[in-house]
Amino acid sequence: MSVPPRATVAVAQVTSTPDKEQNWCQCSALVREAAGRGARLVFLPEGFDFIGHGPEQSLSLAEPLDGHTVGRYRQLARECDVWLSLGGFHERGSDWDTTGRIYNCHILLDSSGSLVSTYRKTHLFDVDLPGGPSLRESGFTNPGPAILPPVDTPVGKLGLAVCYDLRFPELALALRAQGAQILAYPSAFTVPTGAAHWEVLLRARAIECQCYVVAAAQTGRHHEARVSFGHSLVADPWGTVVAQCHEGPGLCLADIDLEYLQRVRRDLPVQGHRRRDLYGCPGAPGPQMCPNLPQMCPKSTPNQPVRLPGGTGALNVPKCTQMCPKCAPNQPLQLPGGTGALNVPKMYPNVPQMCPKSTSTAARGHRGPESAPNLPKCAPNPPQIKLYGCLGAPGP
Repeated sequence: MSVPPRATVAVAQVTSTPDKEQNWCQCSALVREAAGRGARLVFLPEGFDFIGHGPEQSLSLAEPLDGHTVGRYRQLARECDVWLSLGGFHERGSDWDTTGRIYNCHILLDSSGSLVSTYRKTHLFDVDLPGGPSLRESGFTNPGPAILPPVDTPVGKLGLAVCYDLRFPELALALRAQGAQILAYPSAFTVPTGAAHWEVLLRARAIECQCYVVAAAQTGRHHEARVSFGHSLVADPWGTVVAQCHEGPGLCLADIDLEYLQRVRRDLPVQGHRRRDLYGCPGAPGPQMCPNLPQMCPKSTPNQPVRLPGGTGALNVPKCTQMCPKCAPNQPLQLPGGTGALNVPKMYPNVPQMCPKSTSTAARGHRGPESAPNLPKCAPNPPQIKLYGCLGAPGP
């Protein structure tokens, strides 16, 4: 796709309710306004379709991707000749009949109305905030299984995320490593977390990844039990906020300047300064394919499928795995099928036991030559380990 060095995006801020028709009228009007103002891609927030009173209502209102709501937005994209980022759609997936659970799905439509990409939120929001709401997204939502490669759009290569994903820099770094120039975080932040963390987290992701960050947000009172922070914004690769809404529904527009992005990356080449020999390769292409962390550092040919004993499948091995040194200062571990030793810190003498496919602190799954240590707290959630490993854990 030919991408101009500078193109305009629009970020919509809305107040969704359980009334899907009202939400459609609000969102479609903003999309039409944005298209009339020259936007090539319009971003809508998490829950653009609706925000329900609770899990039961959310499940009852959810739809499949081929349902009425997505169909209307596909037609809208065609009519307005714009791309649409539809963040946080309540999706009844292919497993709905067996699980009765939904996905929090970030949909990307092109200007012909075609479904280009569907990212399903990987980090689910489970919190009890003092003086704030108690939310348990995992009670009715399935976590997404993978990070998706960035998508070529008319404004640049776009990496997809959703709301709470913002708190996990590993995901952003993974998208950056795969070529992202823009990171999208459609959100519905609570007022307490938004006031404290919203802008600083978005600017941090922009700075550390040297990407534009686009964050469409819900705002105001959705019903008696839910209020959102608002303050949709666009941050540039230097971390400067270049466009922002405040409170209430509306739009903000910003130019995505890819020449400026390249200049920032050239003048401050942080990606080339990463010490992968010390902490691995966060965000290397391929870790989302890894079914079990013990398979992430074999001494093997780069990018060739590898299957290790005790694992559950094959992965494409990223080139960074070749950086595991062939030396043994700290209790070396010989991986089956490998050709050399891996550095293993004395705290955890057996790397395969650090992140087994388990949610308890008891060692399970693959057993190595050493007795199993207590598992570190960094590995309680298998879906995230499958996606990007255990960044910063002792013994990468």
